[in-house]
Amino acid sequence: MKKKAIHAEYRKTSESFPEWLKYEITILNEDGSTEKVPAYGKDLQDALSRVVHDETVQKIAKKTSVVPWWGWVIIWFGYLGFISFWWQMSQNTNILSGGIISAMVILLFVLLWGKERNHDKS
Repeated sequence: MKKKAIHAEYRKTSESFPEWLKYEITILNEDGSTEKVPAYGKDLQDALSRVVHDETVQKIAKKTSVVPWWGWVIIWFGYLGFISFWWQMSQNTNILSGGIISAMVILLFVLLWGKERNHDKS
């Protein structure tokens, strides 16, 4: 059995952000226990999607934190070495610039996506 939202209750409207609402979501965990989570959003569906997003971010962060910092450095320089080798063999500057730019775009996307969204807006 997966986690399920079994009850959602409207709490209040934010004073500083009038379009944001606060809900209290009751979640049934896999082991049968329940927990109450505050959720913020423009509507209930938005609030629930923020709760799911934050749980996904926490799961991925837990798995990626196993890799030490020097492991990420090795992966980064390995990628740059591969791009440099490919560029050296083909002599096409688009490979080098495209490889570095795409790595930066992916890194920026991951950093922006990894932020928790379900935080207090009141």
